[in-house]
Amino acid sequence: MVTIKPVINKINIRINRSRVKYAITLAKSLSPKDTTTINKIWELCGFKSKEEFEENFKTIYGTSFKDYISKL
Repeated sequence: MVTIKPVINKINIRINRSRVKYAITLAKSLSPKDTTTINKIWELCGFKSKEEFEENFKTIYGTSFKDYISKL
């Protein structure tokens, strides 16, 4: 019997990677002074919590979202 879990995990990883890339696209289009939106970007990208977003971002890019944005 084939287990479905590895397939679901691969799909979730791809979805989270897309969400993180979307966050970067949004952040680049926003003014750095728009801190309210930047602080809520995790929610706009469909993550359930800021912690989940930060964890996925760091896994994919190796740095925090805040540090990444400050370098733009």
